[in-house]
Amino acid sequence: MCPPGRKAQTQQGTIKRSPASQSWFLALCLSLAGAAAPQAVHAAAGAVQTFPVAPGFLASEHLPSRGTLVKAKRIVDRAGEHLLVVTLRSGPSTAANATPGAVERFELYAVLYTHKDKDKAWTQTWIIQDHVDCPGLDSGAEFFPEYITVTDLDKNSLAEVTVPYKMSCGGGVDASELKIILRQGEQKLALRGTTLRNTNVSAPYGGEMRFDQALSLKENAVFKAHLKFVRDKVYVED
Repeated sequence: MCPPGRKAQTQQGTIKRSPASQSWFLALCLSLAGAAAPQAVHAAAGAVQTFPVAPGFLASEHLPSRGTLVKAKRIVDRAGEHLLVVTLRSGPSTAANATPGAVERFELYAVLYTHKDKDKAWTQTWIIQDHVDCPGLDSGAEFFPEYITVTDLDKNSLAEVTVPYKMSCGGGVDASELKIILRQGEQKLALRGTTLRNTNVSAPYGGEMRFDQALSLKENAVFKAHLKFVRDKVYVED
């Protein structure tokens, strides 16, 4: 059991939890209990926190379904409580020359929802969406769930969400398009390029990398380093 406000016991006696400690403790208990409804959870002072999403939570909140769920997280920062939902949808091409019965279109979505009042519905704060529609050729798209991260790199108690993914459309041996997107509220920063292929033989190809111009600014140096770190973890394809 995790009753909020429970007192801690020590050999010297009873110690009351501080308000910040109680808030963190309640948030942890809600996540462990797999709460099915949004709660009024507040971040401990100076902290960005993440919690797992219980099975069935998205449906219970009547959030739109955009394909297969890749990753979901509850995030608490000084702006409120958020819900990150990452999905991938695949199906037939919408082009006139689509191959009958073939899966040739892939749609990628990463959406951040927010609510500041438990009595209000979730509202969409931002969305990352992309797609590849590639009739007649080898195609595909995928996220890198392990490296979909929530951070507070600039220590302002506002969460940054980083979403890496790749898309391909070609002859099956081409380098894939690679994107690493970072969002913090309205701010959007990206590293774009291609995957690296053929690394097991003498003539690898691909591996290009381009940073958004804003990443050359001194105040964004920590974000640039983070994007490069994530890219280095995912860009080698074979």
